[in-house]
Amino acid sequence: MPAEFIDLLNLPELDIGHSKKVLFSSDHFHTWIHGDYPGTKGPMHKHSADQQFYCVKGECTFHFPDGSSRELTHGMLVTIPAGQLYQLDNTGDKYMILLGARAESAGKPRYSKDNQEVGDNDYALKNPDKIKAPGEKKARVQAES
Repeated sequence: MPAEFIDLLNLPELDIGHSKKVLFSSDHFHTWIHGDYPGTKGPMHKHSADQQFYCVKGECTFHFPDGSSRELTHGMLVTIPAGQLYQLDNTGDKYMILLGARAESAGKPRYSKDNQEVGDNDYALKNPDKIKAPGEKKARVQAES
């Protein structure tokens, strides 16, 4: 496979409710872009492999089950060990881009505290009034629901 160069800052913004775009996947590793508008949050969950998020643009907050939280801002990296529960929340005021990498192929499930599979994140689709996105994107999501 030849080398692939990707300009992360000039990729099109992802549609509301579709916040992950896989950039590369192999049998033991994958990378992706995670893009969310302000107000979007995901479920508390964990993965079965170590992962990292690098904040390319914007900011977000990682929440943990003990009630603690930590902001991830432009230029910061967080490493999350396998089995660590967390929730991601775009608490910033602009579209956020995270570059993610996990030590497993794409498509593996995520899990809740009690090890049940956590499905797709539909928070943004169910709460369009809480998402701060451009008008045309919000109007399209509301028309589809």
